Amino acid sequence: MTPNADIILSVDGLNVTYPGNVRALADTSVAFRKGQFTVLLGLSGAGKSTLLRSLNGLVKPTAGHVEAQGIGRLSSAALIRRHRRATAMVFQHHQLLHRKTALANVLTGRLAYHSTLRSLVPLPREDQELALHCLERVGLADKALSRVDQLSGGQQQRVGIARALAQKPRIILADEPVASLDPSTSERVLALLQRVCREDGITAIVSLHQLDYAQRFADRIIGLADAHVVFDAAPAALDRSQLARIYPDYAAPSQHSQSHAAPADASQRAPGLTLETAR
Repeated sequence: MTPNADIILSVDGLNVTYPGNVRALADTSVAFRKGQFTVLLGLSGAGKSTLLRSLNGLVKPTAGHVEAQGIGRLSSAALIRRHRRATAMVFQHHQLLHRKTALANVLTGRLAYHSTLRSLVPLPREDQELALHCLERVGLADKALSRVDQLSGGQQQRVGIARALAQKPRIILADEPVASLDPSTSERVLALLQRVCREDGITAIVSLHQLDYAQRFADRIIGLADAHVVFDAAPAALDRSQLARIYPDYAAPSQHSQSHAAPADASQRAPGLTLETAR
């Protein structure tokens, strides 16, 4: 890929094949710009999670490479550790310590800044103050001493975002962060994630399967299907032909009857978008 000062993270010729000859990514090349909120969009099994995990060194490529600005190719364990320190993850199922308080969970975002021995004792006061500030930013300062298992799903995901912020990252990778939340809570969580990333200049790369959320919150949408990137566009530039590459039943109007009936199989349909509203 051509060097560019705005490129903070990139993959070039990335291939990932899991045991059993399961192809998860095929010849994928894409670059991510600083401060951009990018959504990876596609159905389950399209390759979204594999791409995200490759970006953080959690999945080792079969071929190709990942390159981070200021670090270079993630070709060794030491370089991957350095990259992860500045790259936070937000997970679909939160990955929180449910018997610990919200504050204790947010403090785990600071562990990469301390030795293993130091992490066995209470972290410095400045770390605790930072963790409290992060909880305040996500509207949970009053829940700092509440156990995570006493919080709602939306509150738990906000704790996950606060933990990511405590890491002081330059990149946040979010893997289906609202898949288990109701629509109202999903909108609040995505709006929060978008806001804090913009305030801090953080690059966000978020996997979603809901097209309406992608169009509302993303600066850029990358569509994946069958282990390939099939389109890369601004939300306003998406059209029917592009959507049909990841949602097969969203074909061009000429391929449908005058009634524009909705796809029979909802799993193949772009959530939140009707045929009438698709371009």
